Amino acid sequence: MTANVRLPLTQIEQQVCDVTSKVLGIPRLRIVPSSSLVEDLGCDSLDIMQLIMSIEESLSITLPDEAPNPVYKAVFTRQPFRLSDLAELVYLQQGTGTPERKGWRNAIVSSQAAPSLPFTQLGGRWQKEKQSNPSLLEPLRVEGPIPQYRRRSDGMRCILIPSASVEIGCDAPDALLDERPKHVVEMGAFLIDAEPISTTAYCRFLNSIGEVQPEFLAEWFVLDPEDDRNDHMLVAFKGSNWRPLLGTERWPMILVSWYGANAYSLWANGRSWVNYRDDSNSDDGSFLPSEAQWEYAARGARYQPFPWGDATPTQDRMRYGQRRRSAKYRVDTLPMADVNEQLGMSPFGLHHMAGNVWQWCRDRYADDFYRQVEARAVNPVNRTPTPVRSERGGSWIGPAELCRSSYRRGRPPAARGRCLGFRCVSAAR
Repeated sequence: MTANVRLPLTQIEQQVCDVTSKVLGIPRLRIVPSSSLVEDLGCDSLDIMQLIMSIEESLSITLPDEAPNPVYKAVFTRQPFRLSDLAELVYLQQGTGTPERKGWRNAIVSSQAAPSLPFTQLGGRWQKEKQSNPSLLEPLRVEGPIPQYRRRSDGMRCILIPSASVEIGCDAPDALLDERPKHVVEMGAFLIDAEPISTTAYCRFLNSIGEVQPEFLAEWFVLDPEDDRNDHMLVAFKGSNWRPLLGTERWPMILVSWYGANAYSLWANGRSWVNYRDDSNSDDGSFLPSEAQWEYAARGARYQPFPWGDATPTQDRMRYGQRRRSAKYRVDTLPMADVNEQLGMSPFGLHHMAGNVWQWCRDRYADDFYRQVEARAVNPVNRTPTPVRSERGGSWIGPAELCRSSYRRGRPPAARGRCLGFRCVSAAR
């Protein structure tokens, strides 16, 4: 495809379907332009990134991966995103040539482990009724001005984020429309997990709640037997218990839906997990962080692009940009970092607030939320019904641009991803 020969959209749609069949290993007859990548084809971010790279190479075009291009942002936020939408982007980008993305088409390079803090998350089972101290959170004696607690249900260290007037969003020249305008909100104090939830802790949740109906597990994390992402499932049922696979005990829990994350957040905070689908009627309906809580905890009360400031991202600061073209990952070679490694560190001491895995938030995602009056409320949460939930933080797959603290996107709550996890919040002490 050259600048002098422009193909009609209908022809591009068929070419995109051809490439998709080859990349995903799905029979061509099952793929049509109206197929949605997530809902119909079962793609996650790893699949989508591989597909984008293959389409760029096959059709000699560039789909921009950096702001301020608003079209490429639609790739991540249009719901549902269909092959016809991807073909439309290809149509618009004809003649741009195959991109040269630094590092994305090189051989896999092993990342060096970063310094880490002791791993405190617990396995086994939580016998709540046998706790001698009824308090869910126990204070820790730590150096420094920021109080910390340990949650008895799962052993998680929790950081107290103080109340403050907080800048949310971004007005920088390269900010995308859904990050604008930057605005100030009043945030009350809250506790937030120092680390993403690990496979060890998620298995503790599963083992502590008794027998769970298969349809619940299927909605939380168990995949269809024909789903090829089963090759990267990090937990397994062995004997009478759920257990992490050997070597993944300190990895973030991935391939978990918003529903599975919310069920955990309720259990970890001593609430019933039964109503994990509905958080609309009570502040106790979810203990996932709001977007505002997440952004404040990631970078502090004043704007800065990354948790550490405006310095250029590097692999010793956060885990990002590890995806390599045509790479075949085994479960033990996924380039994720342990949850307790000191990467993506926020001013409050939180780990992985940039890179490694995306993190589910409580809010319904809407690209115009920051332009609504509700965004300026005290402790804002977007409860207006939309078909997607928010996620923040970027991951090991994508470029550094997606790891900025103000970068927003959404995903259907039933979606799972090999670069998508979560952390929880708790009420301030």
